[in-house]
Amino acid sequence: MNEGRGRAGQEEEGSLRALVLPMVLSAAFLAALALSLVWMNIERTKLSYRLRNLQNEMEQAIDLNAKLNVEREHLLSPHELGKKAETLGLGAAKPGQIRRIEGKPRTDP
Repeated sequence: MNEGRGRAGQEEEGSLRALVLPMVLSAAFLAALALSLVWMNIERTKLSYRLRNLQNEMEQAIDLNAKLNVEREHLLSPHELGKKAETLGLGAAKPGQIRRIEGKPRTDP
């Protein structure tokens, strides 16, 4: 009788092992899947913040470019150039200071 119980116990243990192993593997797979989903969500959030920062930097660069263009146009205006010329002691050319050379226009081969 003891031998009968031993075999029955072994069969129960074998069937229990057959049930536990797939459950453990399934749980490990689900845990790995959950961790990968969390990791992807974290990476997506980091990329979102980086994108927002890059967009802000681009807007600031565009604004600075527009301001610099306005400043350049202001500094190149005839009024500002005239004021700068006066501070440097420059003025309009007097008669005889400008010479024109007539000649054949150069053509590059």
